[in-house]
Amino acid sequence: MDKKEYDALLDLIRKNIETSEPKRAEYFRGYRRGIQFRVLGILEESVQDHERLYSGSGGDSDDHYLDAYARGYRDGCRGLTPEDI
Repeated sequence: MDKKEYDALLDLIRKNIETSEPKRAEYFRGYRRGIQFRVLGILEESVQDHERLYSGSGGDSDDHYLDAYARGYRDGCRGLTPEDI
């Protein structure tokens, strides 16, 4: 992914966050962090938080917003595109 594609994707994510219902917006917040990690290789989270988000919270945390964020984070880390979602 080149810089132009990356910037366009971040813009699309921003628009989805602004226009989506809260749980879906949380998914896109997580997706943005996952994409940033995949493209830039930078963790703003601790390694433990990354592992918890990537391998944990499979939808059973009793916090639907955390589950949506974690699912988005995993999808971003995997490089899924908005068309795949």
